[in-house]
Amino acid sequence: MSELTATGFPAFFEALWGHPPFAWQTALAARVIDDIAHPWPQAIALPTAAGKTACLDIAVYALAARAGRAQGAAPRRIFFVVDRRVIVDAAYERACAIAAALRAPQTPIVAEVAARLRSLAGGESGITDSAPLVAHLLRGGIYRSEAWAHSPLQPMVVASTVDQLGSRLLFRGYGRSAKSWPILAGLAGNDALVLLDEAHCAQPFLDTLRGVATYRGWAKQPPLAPFHVAVLSATPPAGIDDVFRDTSGQSADPAHPLGKRVLASKPARLVEATKAKGRAGTAALADVLASTARELAAQAPRAVVVFCNRVATARETAARLRKIHGNGVVLLTGRMRDLDRDDTVTERLRSLGCAHSAARQLDAPLFVVATQTLEVGADLDFDALVSECASLDALRQRFGRLNRMGRQIEAGAAIVVRGDQVEQSEDDPVYGAALAGTWQWLRSQAGGDGVVDFGVAALGALLPQGDALAALCAPTPHAPVLLPAHVDLLAQTAPVPMPSPEIALYLHGPDRPGGDVQLCFRADVDPAQLDRSLEVLTLCPPASAECANVSIGVMRQWLQGASVADAGADVEGESVPDVASPPNAGARAVIRWRGPDDSGVLANAAGVRPGDTLVLPADAPDVGQLCDLGMREQNRRWFDFGDRAQAQTRGRALLRLTPRGLDDWPDGPARARFLDLTRDAETRLDTDAGGFADDLGQALDLAAEDVGLPQWLRDLTGFLGRTPARLRNVQLHPLGGVIVDTRRRMPSADAALGFTDEHDAVASGTVRVPLREHLPGVGEFAARFARGCGLPPELIEALACAGRLHDLGKADPRFQALLMNGNPWAVGEPLAKSAAMPQGLAAFKRARERAAYPVGGRHELLSVRMAESTPEALPADPMLSDLVLHLVGSHHGYCRPFAPVVEDRDPAEVSFALGNHTFAASSRTGLERVDSGVSDRYWRLLRHYGWWGLAWLEAMLRLADHRRSEWEQRRENADD
Repeated sequence: MSELTATGFPAFFEALWGHPPFAWQTALAARVIDDIAHPWPQAIALPTAAGKTACLDIAVYALAARAGRAQGAAPRRIFFVVDRRVIVDAAYERACAIAAALRAPQTPIVAEVAARLRSLAGGESGITDSAPLVAHLLRGGIYRSEAWAHSPLQPMVVASTVDQLGSRLLFRGYGRSAKSWPILAGLAGNDALVLLDEAHCAQPFLDTLRGVATYRGWAKQPPLAPFHVAVLSATPPAGIDDVFRDTSGQSADPAHPLGKRVLASKPARLVEATKAKGRAGTAALADVLASTARELAAQAPRAVVVFCNRVATARETAARLRKIHGNGVVLLTGRMRDLDRDDTVTERLRSLGCAHSAARQLDAPLFVVATQTLEVGADLDFDALVSECASLDALRQRFGRLNRMGRQIEAGAAIVVRGDQVEQSEDDPVYGAALAGTWQWLRSQAGGDGVVDFGVAALGALLPQGDALAALCAPTPHAPVLLPAHVDLLAQTAPVPMPSPEIALYLHGPDRPGGDVQLCFRADVDPAQLDRSLEVLTLCPPASAECANVSIGVMRQWLQGASVADAGADVEGESVPDVASPPNAGARAVIRWRGPDDSGVLANAAGVRPGDTLVLPADAPDVGQLCDLGMREQNRRWFDFGDRAQAQTRGRALLRLTPRGLDDWPDGPARARFLDLTRDAETRLDTDAGGFADDLGQALDLAAEDVGLPQWLRDLTGFLGRTPARLRNVQLHPLGGVIVDTRRRMPSADAALGFTDEHDAVASGTVRVPLREHLPGVGEFAARFARGCGLPPELIEALACAGRLHDLGKADPRFQALLMNGNPWAVGEPLAKSAAMPQGLAAFKRARERAAYPVGGRHELLSVRMAESTPEALPADPMLSDLVLHLVGSHHGYCRPFAPVVEDRDPAEVSFALGNHTFAASSRTGLERVDSGVSDRYWRLLRHYGWWGLAWLEAMLRLADHRRSEWEQRRENADD
């Protein structure tokens, strides 16, 4: 490979996008590549539409340029973070475009960057799928839905929110089982670059990131991987000394593309909604917003965006516009499911992208009504804009969507203020006094016609300085000081100590402690039948793409049976109202999903926590008060997106056929055939399984050809229909009907295998793999990961040793029987995994009872005792020996710092020979005892390697186990 230098960045950029970079982009690339000590500035101060997402291009190129250097390695994981729920994520779309170009390079410079990144990813050693770069969205954390946490070596761009990245960094990953928290913290806190976009509401998180950066060095042997933070904002927070600015002069050149954007005029008329006061103010404000938008669109068909500060205001404004303009109105809030959002963006908003704005011709006005979701991240270009008055920094962001590319048009705009916020707005939960202050300042700057030019250059010439400007911006409270004692508590994940710090304070500050929950709608769950519902959810777990984000306050109101008026905004960390006591008689129940072992019914509104994944029946009442569902607005079918999400985001072919679910299918021959099959499925599977399988295959083929079905369903049924019957798994649905799936993976660019180690039925129930083959295989993968991450030789060998020993405890004959569906007579050569292990909760319980395996049995605890029985198999260095034993004991998320209690009433003496060693121990390990040494070992290692350093080492072993298991599964699938 030839050398990459800063001088090659312009050629790389032009090869990607077909035009040269701006001067500031080239200058920043030179600094990042050449300044080893401080590659990234603390802040990058640029106006909206200046092309800040090109920082991704710079980070990717720098990663390739620094590959293989002895000093100054660049971070593999690039996080682009916003502080709100976004609808259109330009950073993610740009990352996807870069990744696609690197997968199929068309020029030598791109090919060189791709080769270097592929080498970093471990592709040359067969560890990964050899993608030079991958892009991921991290919006809602769901059990078994962390595709970004796939490999410690993979270069990637992750578009995230403050809640999602911040909770993972602080060992409390929202929506995830505690067992996965160390992996996520280890990856987020090492080999990472955090680009915090438009941080005017993210000061608390910035404070926390600085604290993490400091504490990473508090260890005897801290991690060597880089960790950088940079703020991208037109108005960087106070107290930052290292600020990068554009000094090229291109923004003042009217002939330059950047100059056209900066110099474009954006006159905005100031409008007072005098009747918008008090409780009735929302309706009156919506009247004025809608009428003002219609006025702007009256002269010619225009694309008009209407910004509202509250979800309720956006809904009412959209409803008023729809009365006249029908389908010419699109409502975008953060209360949408990803799949609804993607459908809307693809079908309704594609023409509004900056790439299409110059040639855009509309036959009729198009109105997009949005909350703060379009303030950042949206590379959309509108012809006219109406905005509810907000703080000045928020308005500047919103006006970045108006004539974004500096076209030669007469852009029109209006700013509307509520009548009761003209003089004071201290009670506004998002903008505080800055809202009224901004309005008064705008009036002072307006001419006799009541117009203020919001063009970047024009407004910049009017801006006050220092404290006067800060008073017009949204409040930015600081986070509480993150103390070492707090980090000690947070790093304990199994069990979680009580009390434990509330991390929302460190993400949003003391004034905005709230958070979001993720709502999943399923047609085949019922909280009143928890066991059966958990069976279904275990087989088809919720995926983030089918979930909607809803604030805790709104969810609590709904759970209490109260009428929900969503007065919240679409920024993260809203205030949470008190829960009514006693609860209303109409209180509702939902299922809180935390994986098969930790889920249950939630009927207490006060019990809702940030990041919870809540599963609701599809026919639950008043769901329109909770979220905005595009399919309902457009009178579409398919409320339950479970099967679609599994196929599109996990590459998993699974189809739930139930009477209630089939109600969503359009009438046609496929629906009728499946309804017939589900009616007598139980009888036929007992008496005529072969005939049922044949009929099912014919029905799947019929559905694949049914043009009345959506394309995703035709693809899914077609894939299942083409799968040989012997590779299709058909089982009765616990609530009636059948579930059809296969271990074969669907081809999907967005899908990840989704292997998890959080439940034995999933971790060990894959394909038949001998234990003697799996153990050295994991050791090899762990060594490759450690070597690729630049660890010293002694740590590489320690990780390899832990991989070779991690599953010794599976030699327990009772576990071997469990692998064979509880049949001790089927046990032969010791296995690590088996396709015979049942996947459903009820079937797993029956198999465990037949095998006489103890309730809650943990094979990794036995692995620790067996490893201890043969000291010569461990490193001679006491600290490294401790590390190996800890990695073995924690590789399913336990022993941080205590081992779980396992009551083994009839223990087995277990032995297993591997290589030149024989390991033996009793299955009654006693590791749950306080004096067992497990917790002492944890604290010694924590002080030696650091909070995030130890988690990083754990992540390497656990991910090596995952990837080896996937490799074994792919090998089996290839044979089929």
